[in-house]
Amino acid sequence: MPSQDIKPPRPPVKALARVASLLSPSCRQASRLQSEGMDRPLTFFEKFGLRIHLFLCKWCRRYGEQLKFLRNAAHQCEDHQPAQNLSPEARERIKQRLHSEKE
Repeated sequence: MPSQDIKPPRPPVKALARVASLLSPSCRQASRLQSEGMDRPLTFFEKFGLRIHLFLCKWCRRYGEQLKFLRNAAHQCEDHQPAQNLSPEARERIKQRLHSEKE
């Protein structure tokens, strides 16, 4: 008579998903890692976990694409000259206007 304590083996897909969830960071951590990865080299384990997460999560992949787009757009705008500083008279007029609105 078979023992009722014996459990059937887990399907390999569930076991693989469990391992991936243990190695993969959360969405919050993955978004932070994607941002940090643009500023510094990630460690092997950070990079590995992030790749697993991005393989599984389309929302974080989209976030990464948006980060790359914004970074490229910002680099293209670096050549753009900022607006000229305000003259002292203009600054004084703004200060007076702000003070009059507070009262």
